[in-house]
Amino acid sequence: MSNQWKADFERSYSLHRRDITAYVARRVPRDEIDDVVAKIFVVAWRRFKDVPAPPEDRLWLFGVARRCVAHHHRSGLRQGRLRMRLANEIKIVQIPSTQKVDDRYDLVLEAMERLKPLDREALRLVLWDELSHADAAIVMDCSVNAFELRYRRARNSVRHAVEGEPAVAPRPEHSSLANHPLFKEGQTP
Repeated sequence: MSNQWKADFERSYSLHRRDITAYVARRVPRDEIDDVVAKIFVVAWRRFKDVPAPPEDRLWLFGVARRCVAHHHRSGLRQGRLRMRLANEIKIVQIPSTQKVDDRYDLVLEAMERLKPLDREALRLVLWDELSHADAAIVMDCSVNAFELRYRRARNSVRHAVEGEPAVAPRPEHSSLANHPLFKEGQTP
């Protein structure tokens, strides 16, 4: 391994560690952040020859982070099932009555949990990680159009859940535009 390679990795690490850590911190419990970030940079170290040149290196790291977080969650689910088999009781965490909680925040979190994982990730990349749609599409390994559809669907679903509206608008009784009052008699849309 050359000194230049090591210097390039250290530069990439110092430039992007904060963003990658913030990305992970919004997706895993606090006490697991360092482990997941370490795994991300181990992958980056092992595959450093695959890392694109700046500024695409940041997006490549976000893609690695997304996959590492997903793997971490799958591992957590497996561990959780094992713990459930070993334990008979579930400990319920309660919020102290003196702590105020905004109901809308709970509604948003609940609505996000009901989203498909890729839709939820689309929202997080734009709203939490402040990536553009083009950059988020690279991270999610899809086209910008596909990403925008996913993002819009997720955003609307959460918005409707918070506003208490159905996620899909009801169909009008008469779907023909020809009967719409904006059109004169005999005029077609």
